[in-house]
Amino acid sequence: MSDPASPSPRPPSFPWRTAFGQTPTPVFVVGPTRRLRYANPAWEALTGRPLADVRGMRVSARKSAAALARTLAVPPDAWAGRIATVRRPEPAADAGPPWWDVTFVPLTGQGKPLAVLGFVAVVGAKAGRAAAHKVPAALADLRTQHAGHFSFDLLDGRSAASERLAAQARLAAATDVPVWVVGEPGAGKETFARVVHHNGAGRERAFVGLDCVGVQPYLVEAVLFGRGGLAGTPHAGTVFLKEPAALPRDLQDRIARRVAPLSPAGPRLVCSSARPALDGVSAGKLIPAFHTALSVLEVRVPPLRDRADDLARFADRLLERLPAKGTLTDEAVTVLRAYDWPGNLRELAGVLAAAARQAGATAIGKDHLPRFVREAHLIAANPVPRPAKPRPLDAVLEAVERRLIEEALRQCGNSQTAAADRLGVFRSRLGRRMEALGIAPPPQPPKPRKAE
Repeated sequence: MSDPASPSPRPPSFPWRTAFGQTPTPVFVVGPTRRLRYANPAWEALTGRPLADVRGMRVSARKSAAALARTLAVPPDAWAGRIATVRRPEPAADAGPPWWDVTFVPLTGQGKPLAVLGFVAVVGAKAGRAAAHKVPAALADLRTQHAGHFSFDLLDGRSAASERLAAQARLAAATDVPVWVVGEPGAGKETFARVVHHNGAGRERAFVGLDCVGVQPYLVEAVLFGRGGLAGTPHAGTVFLKEPAALPRDLQDRIARRVAPLSPAGPRLVCSSARPALDGVSAGKLIPAFHTALSVLEVRVPPLRDRADDLARFADRLLERLPAKGTLTDEAVTVLRAYDWPGNLRELAGVLAAAARQAGATAIGKDHLPRFVREAHLIAANPVPRPAKPRPLDAVLEAVERRLIEEALRQCGNSQTAAADRLGVFRSRLGRRMEALGIAPPPQPPKPRKAE
């Protein structure tokens, strides 16, 4: 029984950056001690304050507190477990919008507040903040760069599987229907979604990714349907949901009814999973309405082993993203192609990054690759011969036993005593097995002659 006086264990930290790092809505988090725990890049752009400078700041409604601390102060209703929206003056009203509508969403556990999630909606016209004009321009430049990177050529290749995938991406980009992307972990499902986004009608708006397994459902709901959320707004061009079958059924239904229907103002939904949508319905993980609404176009991203002809091309692109921008020798490419790549492109990226660090300024050779990759090449280059028809089990066992005995004798200098000890049997038994298997006893060295 635990000591009631001992402090309760701290809950595990939540990946706020993963949940809200890409959303255009300014988001901040206040902990139970009334201190700022997190703010996303959109909040930093709005306030002009980096998170590193304000993390740990105590928010308070007291007049003596700083303007930003007063604006972020959590109202009593939120600490009591109720969602509250209040209008607060912008902390630097002389240099920006005059008002914020701040929505406070309490996050509770075991009846106690764990944190309060804040969403900011700007009210009123801008008053001339110069930095505010730079942010959209920077975002536009960034989207232009991304559009250049996520071209259809990123998916295309010499293999039939890659050509088919690129053709499906072109079809998806030419429409605005929801897409369901199927593929093994690490195969490039998000890359496919980004290619479709940056070549589709919503390319000028944001791409927002949400991992439905790693993020709590209420956070997904808040991002989509909270005040200033993405559903029904022009903020996001594409919302990318990873493994949506992990969401509660009621939230799936809400997404299917409010987000999936085509709307000029709303985002396009792209979902990804390791399984087809219909399999999720059969397993009871996905409601039929979600499958019907969000799998209008289903695309399978092939695993890397089915695109072996394109491996060198993929490897060159991955190496270009590394600081050192390494190169591969032809021998290294041959070794890489022999491996099965169960982790697909993600595993390839990790292997190349480690090999590039080991190679340094030189080209990456086969010796720079991990041992398990090199061994796969050796097995492929030296396959075990298979008989034309199955051999009897006794014959196979006898062949294996003969090989083991002959190898032990060779390693022990033809000493039957030492060989028996190595094999873990008595010398007499070794002699009987050698006779039964037709292994001739090794010649014995001549005995030294006694001096006369």
